[in-house]
This record gives sequence, structure tokens and C-alpha cells, in this order.
Amino acid sequence: MANTNEEQDQEFENFLKTLGDFIREKRKSRGHKSAETFANSIDMDEGQLRKYERGEIPMTLKTLHKIFKGLREGSENIVEQLANLSEPLIEKSDKPLSTEQIIHVKNQVKKLNGNEILITLRDEDIQRLGKILIVGFTTVPKNIFVQKVGLLSRSKNFNIVFSIALKNNWIAMLYPESPRRHDQKYYTTEAGKKVLRLGKAE
Repeated sequence: MANTNEEQDQEFENFLKTLGDFIREKRKSRGHKSAETFANSIDMDEGQLRKYERGEIPMTLKTLHKIFKGLREGSENIVEQLANLSEPLIEKSDKPLSTEQIIHVKNQVKKLNGNEILITLRDEDIQRLGKILIVGFTTVPKNIFVQKVGLLSRSKNFNIVFSIALKNNWIAMLYPESPRRHDQKYYTTEAGKKVLRLGKAE
């Protein structure tokens, strides 16, 4: 029973992170580049909003409705969008990327970073990039990514693929306002999960 409860707690934690990621991305798409301006527009404490966006604390339905209203999302869309957030995207596993996923990730790198970057990456690098995205399904510090990828943190190969994931907003900092924070953690964004999901579906 303990394991089941732990799994449920982890699933809920992941859902909060996903919801927070969604709110942050939607907020930016609506023109609020900073959490402060959006928080002011809906009469909410900035620190509280940041905690919601990081998935650190749960929110009431009333608060969620307030945020969605501030994002100019109609009530009729809220349930549908929450359902989409709960949709299973891809199972977290240690399996290597499929051929289809490799091709899709390469196409996305070419599109976002240019062919000059793509041609410097080997298939092993693409696999490492995929591993980073899968590891990030759980919010973890950078050293966990390093361990899972199997390279040193000072390794040029690791830093190249990690930088690509960050630049493309496939992974993001939990505390973007303090990049050098000693307990900084990273997680895979909806954009990063979409890369894996589309690659799996093709």
C-alpha cells in the first residue's frame, strides 16, 4: 500500500508540475513575459503565482478559475484543457528512442537550431537528448541528468545536448529567476514531451 501511495503522490506531483508548466507557457503566450505583470493583473501575490507555476503547491478550483479567466480562457475550455494535461504522453522508461523518434528529434533540431548544429550531432547524441527529456518527466537536479545520460557534467557531449534542450525550451529551470541557485532543478516542458510524443506517433 505504501508503494501505491508513493506512486499516487508522485503522479500528483507530476500533474502539478505539468499544470504549472501549462500556466506559465499560456501566460507568456498572452503577452505577460513576467510573472509579476500577470499576478498584478489578476490581483494575486507574485510569489504565490510562481509557486503554482513551479508546481510546488496545489491550488483550489476557485484559484484555477481565476488564473484561467486572467488568461482569457473561457470556462467551457477549462475542463477540456485540463483533460488534455492528464493525457498520457509517453511512458517513462530506459528504452532507447525508436528510429521514428530519432528522425523526429533530428527534424526538430534542424528546424529550431539549424542544419549546422544538426550535422554536428551523432545518433548517440540524439539518444542522449531523448534520455534527458525522459529523465525530466520528474523534476530533478542537473547531476541526475548527468548520471542517467552516463557522461560527466564537464563533458562537452553532455553540455551540448543539455544546452540544446534548454535553448529549445524542451527542459526548463524550476527557478528561472535564480539560474545559479544551488538547489536548481530542471523538468521537461510540454514542448519537450510533445517532441517525444510526436516521434512515437509517426
